[in-house]
This record gives sequence, C-alpha cells and structure tokens, in this order.
Amino acid sequence: MRRPTTGKRRTARPFTALLAVSALALVACAPDGPDAYTAAAADAPPATRAPSTSEPAELMSDESAPDESADESADESADESAGDSPPDDSVPAETFPPNGETIVVLGLDNSFREEIIEVEAGTEVLWENRGRNDHNVVPVDETAEWGVEVADFTPGDEYSLVFDTPGEYPYYCSIHGTAEVGMTGTVVVTG
Repeated sequence: MRRPTTGKRRTARPFTALLAVSALALVACAPDGPDAYTAAAADAPPATRAPSTSEPAELMSDESAPDESADESADESADESAGDSPPDDSVPAETFPPNGETIVVLGLDNSFREEIIEVEAGTEVLWENRGRNDHNVVPVDETAEWGVEVADFTPGDEYSLVFDTPGEYPYYCSIHGTAEVGMTGTVVVTG
C-alpha cells in the first residue's frame, strides 16, 4: 500500500551535498599519484652527502690561526673565572663559505623529496615546487630567518638557501602538514 503524497517530494540533496564536499576534501589532500615529476624522483639516486671540497685546515686564514699568546691569556682568564659563572653557551657556531655544491629538494604535492638530506656546511639547498599546489617552506624554529611564503612558492617556483652553519634544520609546509607530521623535511648540515 502506498502512502498518500502531500505534494512535497523528499530529496536527499543535503546528504548528497555533504557527501560531495567530504569527498572533495579527501581528494584534495590525497597523494596525486605518479606524474612526470614523481617518476623522476623515484628513479633518482638516494640523497647523499655532498663531497667536501676542502679540508678544515684550509679554511683557516692566517688571521684566524691561533697564536700562543692568545692561548695563554685565555688560560689565565679561564682560571680566574672558573666556578664564578656557568659556561657561556652564546659562542656563535663556526660558519663556512659557500662551497659551490647545490642539492635539490622537490616540493611535490604532500611531500618533500628527499625528506631528509645531509650536506656539508656551505652547500646551497634548492627547493623546487614541482607539485600542482601552492606550498611553503617554514622552519620549525620560529626564530629562524629563512624559508619561503606561499605567495613566493607556487607551482614552478624555486627557493634556495646556503646552509653555512652545522646543525639540524627541520622544516615543513604549513598547508600540508605541521612541524611534526605531514609534509616535513630536515636539512642536516655537517662541518
């Protein structure tokens, strides 16, 4: 037996609209699958440490070479201040000049390739946005003064930085991840 109709037709439009919006949101954040860029990245050799172009001894100029009189005065001042205050951790880390090496990191949709790279201090890291979406490169250390904003890292754009100080430099894309998960990467700089 059929129910009598009142002239109103019941539709599933609100549910269908919700389902369509949900599906669109999931597709937008899903991996894009292989394309010309990801295939090239998959065939590329794994990231390696850039070769050293000079020995640390060669980096010291005559002006920066230690002399004995400086050592003696340093020893005397160390003896005088021993135990008076905690050690000074504000000594700046040694920096290195550019060495001519460049390592490329691909910014694909939802990932950086290679995610972790190890380079010698003085190496330039070049990020290329090879995805179909806008990205950015945001250092995890909020006080750091490097990185690139979304407006300057659209598909096809590049950003580079010479890492001249040894250390670990984690970063992420704030559109497709957080400092801990998602589209993240790390540059490990060795001395």
